[in-house]
Amino acid sequence: MPSNLTRSAARIYGTLSGLGGNASDVIGRLLPFFDPILRPKQGHPFDVEGFAREVRDTYKWNFNSDVVEVFLPRLVEAGWLTADDPSTEPTTFHITLPGLEQVDTADSTANQELRSLAEEFKVFSEGLSPLTAIPREVEEFEDILIEWLLYVEAFSEKNINFSTRIEKSPSGTMRQLVDIPRTTDLTSEEKFLCARFVDEAIRSRPETGDRLARIASIGLLTEVVQDFVKPATPVEASNLVVYLDAPVAMEYLGVSGKAARENTVPVVDELKRIGARVRVFGQSIEEIKRNLGAVLQNPRPTGPTAQALARNEVMHDFVIQVNADPEAILTSLGISVTHRTLDQIPSEHQYFQETHWTEIYGALTFQQRPDARQHDADVTTLVMRQRHGHEDRDIFRSRFVLATRNGLVAQLTRKKCVELGLMSPSVTPPIVHRRYLTASIWLRTGLGKQDFEIPKRLLLANCERVLAIRPGVVEAVKKLTDDLGDPEKTRQLDLLVSQHRSAQALMDKTLGTASVVTSDNVAELFQEMVHPHLEEERRRGAEAVQAEKTKSKKALKKIQEKLGEEKALKESFQSLIDSKLAEDREAIEALFQYVEGKLSTKRNARRIIGMLIAVLFCAPMLLETSRLVAWVSTLIAIVLGYLTITGNQLIGTSTSASLAFERLKNEACLRRLNKKLSQFEIEWDGSRFSLTHPNNSEGKPPDQLL
Repeated sequence: MPSNLTRSAARIYGTLSGLGGNASDVIGRLLPFFDPILRPKQGHPFDVEGFAREVRDTYKWNFNSDVVEVFLPRLVEAGWLTADDPSTEPTTFHITLPGLEQVDTADSTANQELRSLAEEFKVFSEGLSPLTAIPREVEEFEDILIEWLLYVEAFSEKNINFSTRIEKSPSGTMRQLVDIPRTTDLTSEEKFLCARFVDEAIRSRPETGDRLARIASIGLLTEVVQDFVKPATPVEASNLVVYLDAPVAMEYLGVSGKAARENTVPVVDELKRIGARVRVFGQSIEEIKRNLGAVLQNPRPTGPTAQALARNEVMHDFVIQVNADPEAILTSLGISVTHRTLDQIPSEHQYFQETHWTEIYGALTFQQRPDARQHDADVTTLVMRQRHGHEDRDIFRSRFVLATRNGLVAQLTRKKCVELGLMSPSVTPPIVHRRYLTASIWLRTGLGKQDFEIPKRLLLANCERVLAIRPGVVEAVKKLTDDLGDPEKTRQLDLLVSQHRSAQALMDKTLGTASVVTSDNVAELFQEMVHPHLEEERRRGAEAVQAEKTKSKKALKKIQEKLGEEKALKESFQSLIDSKLAEDREAIEALFQYVEGKLSTKRNARRIIGMLIAVLFCAPMLLETSRLVAWVSTLIAIVLGYLTITGNQLIGTSTSASLAFERLKNEACLRRLNKKLSQFEIEWDGSRFSLTHPNNSEGKPPDQLL
């Protein structure tokens, strides 16, 4: 890795702003990339070939002298180059960059942010406790992270300069292997660490995720010069037809995982918005069926769909449904299917002949499966024939193009078409990498809107791809497990691999490298795979207990609320009873007063009669009467005296209780107060009624007390 890559990225990170907005001059916004290359040569003559070579070495772009010619007017306009003799054509230039003050300020701020990211990355990586060696210095982490962010999913010209070799397979047969040069110098373990950190940061720490996406957006911006310089004007409408390669179509269908779909859907939707048509070749439909069929039939599948199933991001029944008829589902989503064979429409064969198909097929030697090579050769031929020889540097005016996830296919088909004289080096090739298509849409259709959602989704999709469980690691663990001679362990391994958390733990500990799996650590790896599964069960158990507690609390609260309501109802009920009793008491007391008045009148009448009788019988003693009258009066007096002595009375002056209650009851009946009267216990003291407590009134509803 070039030693100045991190410093260059720091300067670019600090000077570029507003990516995704104001995209009218994309090429002009690439100038900060050239500052660290030109500044050491300040005042020296500008060497076109030397400059192109240094750009290639530093950024790994396919940068040549033709591309430099495109940038020359921008460099002169910015004052970075000064013509030696403007009157002559062509002329030579001297390097005359502006001062460093503003750049240094931005550079310092960027360095601080990058170092902060590197420190987070270092702490996270060491926390994984991998079995393989990892860097120890924070500077190393910084360089690794920046390079991965800038070149994730990137491909360059040197990728197609692969070599072949013959090697014996584990089964003992000889096979041809293709060694493909890497775009970066990062090891597989380092790429895994980067993907793991970026995935975790974007999902759980938004601020860190935004900073990572900003750096990745720099890499997206360079797509306009990664293979060739393209137009940079905004696009409002296009008649482009974009065919989706099988893996891209599977991402759109959702069978490759949530992150992959969220990365693809906005791009397809934006293509439709500007008028472009999105289609899939019938050959790609067959490849989708082959890929999904392999997942469904393999007892230990790997790949994006298998990982999506393990993460429960896609249902097994849905994968079966897509495998049965992907065309119907794609059509329902607004993506039509084009069924064409190489024999159809002979008038188009002149634009890409059968011999050209053979050349493309022969160039794709890195493809191990013949059906995959045939598919790529077929779709290349069909796209070129539909173009009818039309060429354009602008992808949105290229009429037909196929978007693929395989950068190597895009590079090889482009190179071969140029070699065969079927297209110019600077025009849009028949197959483009989806990263370039995404960058073009993000920069030129306004999809960026001053944010980093597109780079962020692209990062997550690539993290998902890098972090997918690798067959070699599983096979290494399985081989050592089989050597133990314990079928139960083998069965448990198959079960654990199907669990996303367990599989992720295996990848975390090995960083996706099969060579670190040994007989000494296989038991530890097995335990590490079991641990997250047990933790998940404990978590579910704890959640179930907590759920039961919450449920019990809610039930208890409902009971308490019900008791409270019943108590309030009872109090309200009792208040109503008391109110009714008070009204009834007033009515009965009024009845008492009336009856007592009647009884008092009768007693007074008896007293008057008694006095008259006394006066009558005393009169003979006061008057001169006959002896007979005297004797009769005396006899009557004796009788009255006897009655008095014995406690009897001729004319009573008191009212008995029976008479009083009888009169009271009769009067109550006349007034229809007998029910009210029956509620109370009543006493008679000879002249007055009195109430004690209610008679069995407690608990009776009001309608029973009336």
